[in-house]
Amino acid sequence: MFKSSDYKEKKGNSVPKIIQPGTQYCRILDIKLDIPPYKKEGYFIILKLEGVDRGDDFVGLEIDKNNPSLGHYRGQVANVKTTQYAITDYEFKNKLIKRDKQIFNFINNLAKQLNVLETMNQNNVSGETIEEYVDSAKKYLIDPELWAYFTIGGIEYFNEGYSNPNYKLLLPKPIYSNKKADTKFPFALTETDENLIKFDAEKHIIHKAEEDANAAKESATPVDSFEPQTSNTVSLGTDIDITRAGDSDMELPFS
Repeated sequence: MFKSSDYKEKKGNSVPKIIQPGTQYCRILDIKLDIPPYKKEGYFIILKLEGVDRGDDFVGLEIDKNNPSLGHYRGQVANVKTTQYAITDYEFKNKLIKRDKQIFNFINNLAKQLNVLETMNQNNVSGETIEEYVDSAKKYLIDPELWAYFTIGGIEYFNEGYSNPNYKLLLPKPIYSNKKADTKFPFALTETDENLIKFDAEKHIIHKAEEDANAAKESATPVDSFEPQTSNTVSLGTDIDITRAGDSDMELPFS
């Protein structure tokens, strides 16, 4: 026998477990350097982010699949790449731009925007290698109380049998200006910060056809175009010591 009163409506979780493209309020859970299998000399910088607490009705991803006792994240989470392509050495205007200096500049620009660079300088954060430097610096950026706004774009892709897109998440390139104070970044402590890049789906979502074309071009030619977007012509000088936070020139590119 079937009774309408026996029907139990399924209440699905309408909030995705994964952070979606947009300007999102997040904290950093981890920062890691990842070597892609197709470019052993390159690195991706990957930020693991968590969004705001979604309440008791939200069931996020497991914190550790191998240790269920840790429970689930209370906010949306995601791994976000800081560049579309792996960071490598490249030549720009007859000058060699080193991979490690690009990574160094990114970490320090992030620290400056999140207002921890001064503390890093006071504590003489350093590293003999860029890997050591990132490990030392991320201790100041991974803080449960340090929240910031991140503008997150993505590369669209589709799982077989589904019509709604998923996204490989990444940060937009910084927009540099002749004036240091006018440089815009995809992260800031406040949403009203004039230096925060505002999310624009037309600019920050790469659709599948575009990605296919980019992938074909990437496989055919060396990666040599990591220079940032610019609103005016700027110097891309990179003669800096990569071992100390206090030596960072905040106008230098990191993508």
